[in-house]
Amino acid sequence: MKEVADAAGVSASTVCRALNSNPQIPEATRVRVQKIADELGYRPDPLLSAFASRRRGRKLDSDITTIGYLTNFGTRDEWRENPFYNRCFNGIKARAERMGYHLEHFWLGEPEMTGERLSRILYHRGILGVCVAPVPHVREPLALDWERFSAVTIGYSVMSPILHRSSAHHFHAIQETIHRLYDVGYDRIGLCLFSDTSRRVDELWLSGALLAQNQRLSLSGVEDRNFETKTFLFNDTTLEQVPDWCAKEKLDVVISDNLVVMHALEQAGVSVPDDLAFATLNWETDTPQIAGIDQRPEHIGAAAMDMLIGQIQRGERGVPDVPLTTMVEGVWVDGGSIQKKSAKLF
Repeated sequence: MKEVADAAGVSASTVCRALNSNPQIPEATRVRVQKIADELGYRPDPLLSAFASRRRGRKLDSDITTIGYLTNFGTRDEWRENPFYNRCFNGIKARAERMGYHLEHFWLGEPEMTGERLSRILYHRGILGVCVAPVPHVREPLALDWERFSAVTIGYSVMSPILHRSSAHHFHAIQETIHRLYDVGYDRIGLCLFSDTSRRVDELWLSGALLAQNQRLSLSGVEDRNFETKTFLFNDTTLEQVPDWCAKEKLDVVISDNLVVMHALEQAGVSVPDDLAFATLNWETDTPQIAGIDQRPEHIGAAAMDMLIGQIQRGERGVPDVPLTTMVEGVWVDGGSIQKKSAKLF
């Protein structure tokens, strides 16, 4: 700002008022100062401006310190029906507020809303950072003017463009689950996933299940087909086939990401855990009796904010040349849906 003032032959305070289009500065002077500032490549520090505004007591919050939370479901609040998404959002909001930022929800499904229009709204409000929530249609391109923003996304549903992301460590989670089930005596394990969800986690649960089985066979030293993990990907029309599939494969435990599998089994007369044990890859506090992996969504959300606020403070905008993924380790939670059987000898 001092360099602009020297070049324009005015004071630094005049430059400040001219760049803010203060009407106390004659129009000719404002235009001349703004032109010189552009020629010299002057760019204000938005975070410093927001801080100065607070120091002057103008307002508590600033659009500069507002982070946009972007959703794209069929209705504005449909995502709130998902406990995992809710817990992620709570973690995002808590960490943003702790760091002095304000979180504001924007819905891409608003009437006549487009990515281009939302980009203009965010930009002209001075919002620098956006957190893209999981989207309903996996891998569907999301068109924003990314060069204007720092950005992060949750999970793997947004893959175009490839942004920095925060996610559960799905690969470790499924291995931990399978090893725990083997260790308490289960032999015939079934992994039953909603096909869309499998794509949503970048097929990492399937990959981890295959590795866990191979590791177990290596430890046993024999090609024992009792130690086998079967997989079944279902959709809305094939969910009813799950009980017959479990019976055909002679399973003694089923792992799933979705409790609809357990409900389908119970509706078919299968008792959990007496007839068939059940473990979830998406443990929730409102069903503590179901054993499985707590993905710790609050921490996933907090990690996303750490990544995003770091970008904002470093002035990093646009699609990253080297996208980074932060993976949060889940934790196993015991529950009555799993019973301890005979322990393995290896």
